[in-house]
Amino acid sequence: MNGLVVVANRLPVEVAADGQLTTSPGGLASALSSVTTPGTQWVGWAGPDSARMPPFEHAGLQLHPVPLSTEEIERYYAGFSNAVLWPLFHGRLRRVELNRAWWHAYRIVNRRFASAVCRIAPIGGTVWVHDYHLLLVPAMIRAKRPDLRVGLFLHIPFPNAQLFSMLPWRTAVIEGMLGAEVVGFQVPDDVANFVAAADRLVGSRSRGHRLFDGAHVVDVDAFPISVDFGHWTALGDQAETRAKQHRVDLAVDTVFLGIDRLDYTKGISHRLRAFGELLDEGRLDAEKCAFVQVAVPTRTDVPAYEDERDEVEALVAAINARHQRTDGSRPLEYTDTSLDEAEVAGWFRAADALVITSLADGMNLVAKEFVASRTDVDGTLILSEFAGAAHDLDGALIVNPYDIEAIKRSLVAAATMPAAERTSRMKTMRASVQLNDVHRWARTFLERVKSSTPVRAVDLGLAGDAADPAASDTVRTIR
Repeated sequence: MNGLVVVANRLPVEVAADGQLTTSPGGLASALSSVTTPGTQWVGWAGPDSARMPPFEHAGLQLHPVPLSTEEIERYYAGFSNAVLWPLFHGRLRRVELNRAWWHAYRIVNRRFASAVCRIAPIGGTVWVHDYHLLLVPAMIRAKRPDLRVGLFLHIPFPNAQLFSMLPWRTAVIEGMLGAEVVGFQVPDDVANFVAAADRLVGSRSRGHRLFDGAHVVDVDAFPISVDFGHWTALGDQAETRAKQHRVDLAVDTVFLGIDRLDYTKGISHRLRAFGELLDEGRLDAEKCAFVQVAVPTRTDVPAYEDERDEVEALVAAINARHQRTDGSRPLEYTDTSLDEAEVAGWFRAADALVITSLADGMNLVAKEFVASRTDVDGTLILSEFAGAAHDLDGALIVNPYDIEAIKRSLVAAATMPAAERTSRMKTMRASVQLNDVHRWARTFLERVKSSTPVRAVDLGLAGDAADPAASDTVRTIR
């Protein structure tokens, strides 16, 4: 992809205090590996120890660090991005923290990212902006560099228009996003929510997947992200010995598994509560089953995440206290640590059922990684209807995570499901993930952006009086 500039909150690598490079959290670089060729440019933050680093090359990519001060990290990243936008977009805004200083920092940092892109992007190049940290960047780029084609992909859900309208700076955020030629979401529900918000806040109208504001049109569509099927298939094959050892160590008939970041959107307490009630009622036998929950710590300095950790740990302790086995072992194995991919694959292959009860989730790639790793064509997936993956994985047991009884029924169903049905369901899911892998996602989105051409509302017969080009200001211009 000649002329491609990737823009994300982080670079693919992070600079440590001693100057060494380590892989950044998240798997965006891997997801884009099929479209980032040598010479591709990437704009992002290089970590708290990067200071004002000059551009450098790594693994064939031209990396352009964006400096962030300690105060900006606190206000832009921890503050506005993760204490306002993240909970708001997941429908989990526990306490309204609409700090104007955070918003000011968010605008400043977004402008810095946009300026970096405008300096380095080649004439007529393609810019791919990622996620909620940088929602103002597309319009800021458009104002300075209308020669560029800009795509924006949101990896998390987009809330309904009424909830989004709680944000005092809602119009500026919508206008920022509308600076892109193509705005991509995980699922059609997110597309509909965004279109409704744009209509409510800036008077945009839509036809099909095209949204227009005045004389300008932007392509809005769902591009469900996926995983590297071949990579996780290989990991699954390599994990067979490790998985067998897990089964020996647990010494039970049925293994339930949860692997998540320790995030209040993941519904960890809901699944554990359901498991505990089944043990209380005698519908599951603590001597014959185990629930392994891996909760990877994240954003440990945010109070809401501390509250979630306390709730989960208290629930784990209570369940294990009530159902300690005769040999002194516990039916609920809980660990709050990070695992590498090989370790994750080992647990995927050891589990009889992966349990995902997200209260809101853009996609949930853990579900697809689990499916890709199951080359034995066995195992059951229990999946929240509020995870984007529920749209893609016909064969999972879909549950409402707020309905504890529904989760309990699915746990029992997974424990008693005939082998033939497990195989049939897993084959269906594996075929879907293999066909629609992450490389197809990346190519499809970029091809849509690169093929985008200026479209006027009048060409669609939708212009009316609002199509006067003079009516749109610099920030809201969409080619």
